[in-house]
Amino acid sequence: MTLEQLSDSIDRKKAELGYSGTDYVARNSGKYRTQSKRDLLRNIAEAAAARGEKPKFDANY
Repeated sequence: MTLEQLSDSIDRKKAELGYSGTDYVARNSGKYRTQSKRDLLRNIAEAAAARGEKPKFDANY
């Protein structure tokens, strides 16, 4: 398989899953995150909110 064929295959699979472009993020439930990672994500979200901003990513914690 060439890189071009691989790229085409990945693009087809993304289309089947409803993703488009390069600005998607695979869904992650956060079910297996460590408590320290949950705390970090929460702190990032709270710091962004304090600045009146939205975090650059959505996180499940």
